[in-house]
Amino acid sequence: MEVQNKYSLGPGFESSEWKEKKGIPLPILLFLLASLMLAGISMYRFPESLSEYKVFREAKERIENGETSLALQELYEVQELHPNALPVTLELIELSMETGYYDLAAYVFNEYLVGKDLSDGQYARMMRYSRRLESYFTTYDSIDALMAELDVRSEADDSEEAVPADTERIREELTRLHGDADQDAAFLYYYQAVTSQERTEYYDYLQKAYVEDPELFDVRVLLANAERSRGNFEKSRSLLEQAIAKEGTDAGALRGLSVLAMLEGDFEEGLARAGQAYASDPDSMYVRDTYLIALHVNGDTAEAEKMAEEIRQVEGSLDEDTQQLLNGTISLEDYYLDKNQEAEQ
Repeated sequence: MEVQNKYSLGPGFESSEWKEKKGIPLPILLFLLASLMLAGISMYRFPESLSEYKVFREAKERIENGETSLALQELYEVQELHPNALPVTLELIELSMETGYYDLAAYVFNEYLVGKDLSDGQYARMMRYSRRLESYFTTYDSIDALMAELDVRSEADDSEEAVPADTERIREELTRLHGDADQDAAFLYYYQAVTSQERTEYYDYLQKAYVEDPELFDVRVLLANAERSRGNFEKSRSLLEQAIAKEGTDAGALRGLSVLAMLEGDFEEGLARAGQAYASDPDSMYVRDTYLIALHVNGDTAEAEKMAEEIRQVEGSLDEDTQQLLNGTISLEDYYLDKNQEAEQ
């Protein structure tokens, strides 16, 4: 069965039909057909006969070892080199779908799978993924339209008084979209969480998003932080370890483990994890602040001051609560567990 073009990510694959040719001598025609057949078989059978086989063969194992993004990136590079290699295309789509890299899956689907002939089993599996992607991008477009509407409203009235009304408008529309069977429920729950102004509601929506799709965005890490702020350390640790198992360099998850370690009194482990998070992605949410706090509680005053200065340069100033913690006005427990703190902190 032939896969049809369904996505707008990347240029579509356009199939063409053989046109009748006249006047070509039979021996030359047979030679050309034989050459084309051999080339097609070679590309279809990849990666069994080419050096990139190792990347293809080890992709799943590397994902299991926490190298998901790198494994998918290198497999995609092989796909670019061998666009007609169907085994690579199928593997790349499947692994991308299983790990929540839906944008990559959709691009590969549209760029490399459309127009290819598949077995009945392959076709059925790809169509399941196709339906999942349709739902994902339907919701993506819906939320994109909501954000565009919010931008227009903000340009018309950017006063502080307008913010609550705009936020409520977004929340009402997200709730309404749940009535559309074509929408992605996990995607909607995720955005209901991040636009929530109420801590319990934020937590509940994250739980629902995680149940629907634990691979979506950073839902594991956000839910882990919410569990930790509620004092559920073991639940938080389990979620963070799942995130690390998927991506060993996940800065948000490493930062979350740093916070847990410090709350449990293991300041040295907290500093190690905070340092790993900073090395992975210093611009990730709260990573610099957590690294600063870890340096502070470990007594490294000089490095803590350097980090504080870096935060001032990047963000303009230290967060008020962070400054209070450094001054000794509040404790780690107050900072990370107090219900008055922001839910995602």
